Amino acid sequence: ALAVHEEMGKVDAGFATTMGATGLAIKPVLIAGTPEQKQYYADIVTNGKFAAFCLTEPNAGSDAGATKTTAVLDGDEYVINGRKCFITNGGIADVYVVFATLDKSKGLKGITAFIVERNRPGVSTGKEEDKMGIRLSNTCDVLFEDVRVPVANRLGAEGEGFKIAMKTLDLSRPYIGAIAVGIAQRALDEAVKYSKE
Repeated sequence: ALAVHEEMGKVDAGFATTMGATGLAIKPVLIAGTPEQKQYYADIVTNGKFAAFCLTEPNAGSDAGATKTTAVLDGDEYVINGRKCFITNGGIADVYVVFATLDKSKGLKGITAFIVERNRPGVSTGKEEDKMGIRLSNTCDVLFEDVRVPVANRLGAEGEGFKIAMKTLDLSRPYIGAIAVGIAQRALDEAVKYSKE
């Protein structure tokens, strides 16, 4: 898989990032999902759909401990409210893994992960970022306004979200490195080609 990401990076870093982000959003499900959740998620992405990993927030950056997106249990559903930013595939994903806090007073131990489908009422996206590079990759805000998801969409136990997010990021870093190696190889190839002209 790393060699595939390297080759994609060599051709177009935006395409590689789009594919890599879907892989990133699969990892939390593989880490903490039930067999039913894994099958459900796999059925979405193996049928040509994209996925996104929704962790970063406007005032939290990559500091998951500062998560302001909330999830409140209401019967057999959670109600999610908040805004995520700089979400790769945010505007094209059919399914998200969303990190929200159930109890802000618990800090990192209050964060929980959820599978949230794009077509749920209350899910919307903001303006696409006008990036300087990697432009083929879609990046935008994802907003959640009274989005109701069943308890069956929770990944792992309540309060395990931060641990799931960190394990996910640890697993994804080699893929980012592979894309960077592909970009570097392409740059070298182009430089050699140009020097011969």
